[in-house]
Amino acid sequence: MSRQFIYREPDRGSILVICLWTIMILSILGLGITGLVFQEIRFSKTYSRLITSLPLARGALKTVFYLREKDTTAAYDTWDELSKEEQVSLCANNSYRYFFVDKNSSADSAEIIDESALINLNLASVDVLARLPGMDNELAGAIVNSGLRPFSAINEVLLVKEIPKDKFLLFKDLVTVYGQGKVNINTASKAVLTALGLDEETANLILRFRRENKIKLTAAELIAEPTPEPGYGISSLGSLLNDLRDFASLGLRQEQDLLTILPVLDVKSEYLRFNVITTPGGQEGLRYSIIIHPPTKKVLSWSEY
Repeated sequence: MSRQFIYREPDRGSILVICLWTIMILSILGLGITGLVFQEIRFSKTYSRLITSLPLARGALKTVFYLREKDTTAAYDTWDELSKEEQVSLCANNSYRYFFVDKNSSADSAEIIDESALINLNLASVDVLARLPGMDNELAGAIVNSGLRPFSAINEVLLVKEIPKDKFLLFKDLVTVYGQGKVNINTASKAVLTALGLDEETANLILRFRRENKIKLTAAELIAEPTPEPGYGISSLGSLLNDLRDFASLGLRQEQDLLTILPVLDVKSEYLRFNVITTPGGQEGLRYSIIIHPPTKKVLSWSEY
């Protein structure tokens, strides 16, 4: 008995579906591999930027320490001096620039990056803290009497249960935890000066005086190489009261207020915060905010953003 074979024509619809599924799977695999490749490229670029930016920031740090050590006007630091932006170009199209004061604002309202222009949370009295924006005697007392004081970072104030975040945001840019409590009168903002105990009229007078008062160079500064350009600001506190009297009329209360806060004022910045913007290989790199104590060449805080 012979067998009969029946030929059946292939189901073309099924073959088409299989082909489409195969193409789809291959496409998904291709997209996945492409995504991995692009991620690898992005990671490589980010890593390269990271490892190049850090040495540039360290170079800026060494430059600042060196310049502070060789400062020809070491007795004082004025707004003009600290607001200068410096740029250093290196080989292979690498460079960095740094500055101490926010360049996007005016001298009256600029965000102060100079750490010595701020009020020290660990040393300020209740009266001073109570005059900060958003503060009062009760909140200031909670900070001064907190068991968390001295704070190692300003954000630790939020751990004081009486201090709400919205109040903290109002005064956080005016306070610091570094330094010995001295405030540089050349870089202090109006808000800081009024918190220290001056009225608005006297604070405005000081801001105007330091903008218009041309500093007279000492004999040592005149023979320095290179000779520094005379800047504007306050080079000494010893004659400040007399200088202000000559500059504008002062009331008895204003003079008393000035004499009261003179012990917490200075004309020099012992502690500095400076920003570094790196440019590795001609491309924008990482940015750093660094707090330093130049006399001891100590780095107190280092953050990147």
